[in-house]
Amino acid sequence: MAKRITRKSGSKRRKKTNLRNPDIQKWLLNLAIFSLSVVIVGFIFSMGKRLVQNSDRVVLSQVNEVIPATVPYNGIVIEVLNGCGTPGLAQKFTNFLRSEGFDVIYTGNADKMNYPNTLLIERVDDSKKAKEVNDILALHPEHIKEDFDPTLHVDLTLILGKDYTHLPVYQRVTALREIY
Repeated sequence: MAKRITRKSGSKRRKKTNLRNPDIQKWLLNLAIFSLSVVIVGFIFSMGKRLVQNSDRVVLSQVNEVIPATVPYNGIVIEVLNGCGTPGLAQKFTNFLRSEGFDVIYTGNADKMNYPNTLLIERVDDSKKAKEVNDILALHPEHIKEDFDPTLHVDLTLILGKDYTHLPVYQRVTALREIY
């Protein structure tokens, strides 16, 4: 019988130590949750304070000039692609073309970054639109191509090549200021 008693007392001791470990784990878990809650409340308070105190708002990429109500080139839809790798170049030309009254619906990078010349590609069978845009850009006639693709939903694609600094319109593009 003595063996049975020692076994029972040994199992009771194990139960008491097992009961203490979950209590410590629960306490540590509650402490971690409380600490994270304090940090989250601090972030929320800090963000709210910044929003209330910061009177300056960020305005992204707007042209500094007002476009007149009667736009001479209304209806010409263009996409502008950077084909030379100069960061922000397509956005500058987009802002310029928009200030001239063109509807630029996409700005991005071309399929490659080594176009030697700036190209104007006709996407619809209407050479009058390409002529109107080229009146502004003054590209060499060899740099106006036809590649009709009505699935693009644009009239013209302008791919900016490495010769962009030699374009007659480049000074006007750089003179246009943006509000940031």
